[in-house]
Amino acid sequence: MGTLLKGTYNTLICCLCITGHLKDAIGLLQKMILENINPTVYTFSTLVDAFWKEGKMKEAKNAFVVMMKKDVKPNIVTYNSLMDGHCLVSEVNKAKSIFNTMTQIGVALDVHSYSIMINGFCTIKMVDEAMNLFQEMHCKQIFPDVVTYNSLIDGLRKSGRISYALKLIGEMHDRGQPPDIFTYNSLLDALCKNYHVDKAIELLTKLKDHNIQSSVCTYNILINGLCKSGRLKDAQIFF
Repeated sequence: MGTLLKGTYNTLICCLCITGHLKDAIGLLQKMILENINPTVYTFSTLVDAFWKEGKMKEAKNAFVVMMKKDVKPNIVTYNSLMDGHCLVSEVNKAKSIFNTMTQIGVALDVHSYSIMINGFCTIKMVDEAMNLFQEMHCKQIFPDVVTYNSLIDGLRKSGRISYALKLIGEMHDRGQPPDIFTYNSLLDALCKNYHVDKAIELLTKLKDHNIQSSVCTYNILINGLCKSGRLKDAQIFF
């Protein structure tokens, strides 16, 4: 009966979090505790994840503190959610501290853990730190996914390292992790902003060769780049 009730509470808390009713979710957590129904790691992880997505890191950390007081051991999902939240509010150093703590206490880092930190570092223009983590992934045989690559490629193009970003495209294909439209849009933007519009057109051709559907954003980037390069006729063709 206790297990059934616990599952019911967890389901309700999850639904309330998804629909943005966080106060009601906290109310249910308090009710669980009052009725001596012990919340699980799933209960707390759901709340931590919901709070950071709302940008409420104080509440997320409070839920984490209650979790620890209840002797509920955090898992990879809990830690990843906390890191994500800190990165969202540009507290990347705090996220890195959690990342290091996970390693120290033996929590196995996954591709999502690394992707969060790589994106966080790229967001605050610390691309070298992101690159170091990317290399560390390879050493640990943790294979990057398209999210990891996209974050790093976006960081590289913003820092002007276009040639390395292009190399990563080749690596993605070699590893059976094909780029998506976001990957290509990021690189197209970098090429156009650096007036390499011919390379951008060439990249668009590759996009078609790989059966990736162009978006409105793709054409907006290219048309804008052509116009700024004074190639109005070519811009009209792509329009």
